[in-house]
Amino acid sequence: MDQKRLRQVAGAFPTGVTIVTTDHVNGQIYGMTASSFLSVSLDPALVSFCVKKEATLFSLLEEGKIVGISILASDQKEISNQFAGINKEEIAVPMTRKATGAVTIDDALAWYSTKITQIIPAGDHFLILCEIIDLGRAESGLPLVYWSGYRTTGEAV
Repeated sequence: MDQKRLRQVAGAFPTGVTIVTTDHVNGQIYGMTASSFLSVSLDPALVSFCVKKEATLFSLLEEGKIVGISILASDQKEISNQFAGINKEEIAVPMTRKATGAVTIDDALAWYSTKITQIIPAGDHFLILCEIIDLGRAESGLPLVYWSGYRTTGEAV
């Protein structure tokens, strides 16, 4: 399979942009930009995301680990770029630790506090299945969407 062509075709599917965060044993917060996030089940309440085997974040993940997932708002492109390693200079990213221990991005459109229940091998990635512990959503705002570049959609909800 031509990986460049596969990436082009997969990029035709618009996705929301999320930041996945977790703690390192040294207390530092690690995160990554993920467009592979998806809601899996309402009962039990489950979500998932994929992470590349070589990603620094993957080395910190294990079953039972608490993970924050932040759904970015349309004005948070620079935060996405920061966690994707695109920014040439680091920017300060305001984050909050929830009562559950998860760390989420401030002013995100929505957030989940989750606990990893399964790590499933999937080619050059792993599928991370998470139980939702807590969640929240902003009263209004537009999502940051990736479709052949960053976009926004529609009107504020």
